[in-house]
Amino acid sequence: MVFLQITGVQAPRLLGEQALKEWRSGQQLLVEVIQKNDDNQGTIRVDGQTLSALLETSAQAGDKFWVRVGQVEEGFLLFLRNPQAADANSVSAAAGSPEFQAAMERGVPLQPEVVALVQDFPLTDAPRLLTNLSGVFNPEFMTELKKTFPEWSTLSGEKGAEQIIECLRKLGIDYEQRLGQLAKLDPQMKETEKEALRTTLKSAVLLGLNRQSTAGEETGEEYVSLTQVLRDITGQQLWLKTGALDNAYLLFNLPLKNREEYFPAKVGIEGSRKGLKLDDKHCRIGLSLETENLGLVGVDAFFNQDTLTLRILSQDPAGLQEIVPDVLSETQAKFAKLGFSLGNIATGDIDKNPEFRDFLRGQKRSGVDLRG
Repeated sequence: MVFLQITGVQAPRLLGEQALKEWRSGQQLLVEVIQKNDDNQGTIRVDGQTLSALLETSAQAGDKFWVRVGQVEEGFLLFLRNPQAADANSVSAAAGSPEFQAAMERGVPLQPEVVALVQDFPLTDAPRLLTNLSGVFNPEFMTELKKTFPEWSTLSGEKGAEQIIECLRKLGIDYEQRLGQLAKLDPQMKETEKEALRTTLKSAVLLGLNRQSTAGEETGEEYVSLTQVLRDITGQQLWLKTGALDNAYLLFNLPLKNREEYFPAKVGIEGSRKGLKLDDKHCRIGLSLETENLGLVGVDAFFNQDTLTLRILSQDPAGLQEIVPDVLSETQAKFAKLGFSLGNIATGDIDKNPEFRDFLRGQKRSGVDLRG
């Protein structure tokens, strides 16, 4: 979720001669947009006071929404959209439950169906996509889909990130965003993009569900499988750019390919926001996957400018410690090609690192400044 940003509330630019009220960081307020111009500058009314502000593109005159007071400095305020303030009463989970806390921390709307999707997604296994799609789509479609699953052996190379992005696009993670941009394309490009969208998994699932529904087969095995796949894709979309306060967080469940076999991998990425993007120079990346010889393995990577430090976790830490020296030189060389100097490498027991497992479940790490 992308927070609505209302920035640039300047004391000298207040309408009228009112003094800026002493709002506290974390305070919840109701905002009404009075007017807005083409430069996204406008007027808002909050807590009985009229202010000039810089507004998010989607905000329109007449909109009303809840915000949380973020950054507070002399003559400056940052308001962050806080949809859960309006929806909290619709959630059946108690305020102290894990479901409530995870949704609060990650900034998603607290509607019961959304909370369910957010909670279910971190627990899913990536190959469930393949299991649920077995026999549903034709072999040609499945072959093309599998081609986009990242190769484990090349994931750490220069195009590793591109492989992940291409896989997510093929799943249809940006499906609605691309649909919304069709109107901006010329006729030829529009048809090309429409065809590309039809090849995504989300498009195929939606068409399949529509076909099943039209035939009155909503209770059939195929309909149930397609519904679960759609839930997994939607859960991925909800986790795609969430975050707590100033940090952005992304969570992926991906099928990785290794020697013609597919196995689940979880990837969590958190870093400070850099505009609408994530600051890749100051971020944390967590990866966990099942291996044939070492069981569950986790990689906890911290990027600070051009330096990378690693924690490698395993259910067999002694065996892992024997392997690390053998691959150290090769690993340093690979990251050097990517522009990173490899710093400290530590090993540990993944079963004794609950914070790492929580990170890959979407729970934020308190008290850590990832901006370096």
